[in-house]
Amino acid sequence: MRSIFRASLPILLAATAVPAIASADPNAPTDSDKAAARPFAIEGLRLAQAGNCQGAADQLERAEALVHAPTTAVPLAQCDIQLGKLIAGTELLNRVINENIPANAPSSWSDAKKQASSLLAAAAPRVPKLRIHVDVPPGVPPNVEVTVDGQPISRVLLDNDRPTDPGQHRVVATQPGVGTAEQTVTLAEGQVLAVSLRLAGGAGGPPGGPAPNPPGVVPDPYGPGVVTPTSPGAMSGASGKPWMAFEFGVRLAFGIPFGSAYGGNGNDLDHFTSNQFAPLWLDAGVRLASHWYVGGYFSYGIASISNQYSNGACSNTGVGCSASDIRFGANAAYHLFPDGQLVDPWFGAGFGYEWASVTATEDAAVTGGKPATVSGGLDGWEFVNLQGGVDFRLLNGNLGVGPFVNFSLSQFVHQSNPSDTNGGTTGSSIQNQALHEWFLFGVRGDYDLKF
Repeated sequence: MRSIFRASLPILLAATAVPAIASADPNAPTDSDKAAARPFAIEGLRLAQAGNCQGAADQLERAEALVHAPTTAVPLAQCDIQLGKLIAGTELLNRVINENIPANAPSSWSDAKKQASSLLAAAAPRVPKLRIHVDVPPGVPPNVEVTVDGQPISRVLLDNDRPTDPGQHRVVATQPGVGTAEQTVTLAEGQVLAVSLRLAGGAGGPPGGPAPNPPGVVPDPYGPGVVTPTSPGAMSGASGKPWMAFEFGVRLAFGIPFGSAYGGNGNDLDHFTSNQFAPLWLDAGVRLASHWYVGGYFSYGIASISNQYSNGACSNTGVGCSASDIRFGANAAYHLFPDGQLVDPWFGAGFGYEWASVTATEDAAVTGGKPATVSGGLDGWEFVNLQGGVDFRLLNGNLGVGPFVNFSLSQFVHQSNPSDTNGGTTGSSIQNQALHEWFLFGVRGDYDLKF
């Protein structure tokens, strides 16, 4: 956002100082208007660049009231959106997008118009909506007056989506001779919220309005003053109620080894494998109270055999070697912004078990008969599995895609060695055990199936 503010300062000086540049404002400001607007605009851009959107919005609104320019309108819209005034911000962006830029206007005006398009695309899905329904007693012709925060709304908006800023709002329905019903609701970003009010007749509803709903209880959607979330992809109710879901995830990752496979000189893990690529990594579990995830994981990695190891028997003619690393276990994660936010950082931890194996295949020319396969490996506990990442929420928040990193600390406790050329193995405990680590990074996708 600050790049626009920096670019706007010099352009604003030029735009307000040159009378020949036509303004997109239909009131055609005079030179006196431009001179009066300049200090408001400069101060507003300075405050916005410093991160003080509250003060910046006041100054930029004064500048826009005198002289409209995309280079001040777009920063004002950004500040409005940041302050939670999504309706004002998006409407101002729409104005900039749909207005004609004079041919002799500075290039920054066109740049601001392009910026407005990208900002609107990001902000529009965040605008919540109220869907208000009012019931009157049977046989009574409807003639209801509805207000939101004291502002009357048109009857044509009843039972239709009304864009509304996030936050708390008071909805009141009144019909003379019938009564009054009201409800205070809280809207979350990107949510569609149904408000159903019933005029009971006579004196209206109960004193003080309807009783609050018990926490976690979904009320009868046809009762008086009842609020129910209706957006099929809403991450949580506008009241902030937590949600639960089955979560399924897949990942692609690349890993680098550290530490020792087992104790002793020359037994570093990277002497055996240089890296691994995990084309198959599955997660499955449950999201609890929106923020928490608990589940299990399974990963299969294709390991690259290091040169130091492959220069042995694996380098012989007619011998082919491959390696793999398998891990599975349980983990938990915490999501910082799961409720309707576009960007959702998360972090977690877990534990599990790991198998690393190497397989060598000798062709018939080597064995003097039929091909033979021998394999061996190491296995042990994965004591801790730390991970974190960022999900970019799509499909109304149900789908998440983003980068992640993973660090695991493990110890091999058992080894299996080939006993013959037919694939048989013998096992034994590792006496000189040591710690090793994997650092993995990649891309993760998950889908939440809410219930």
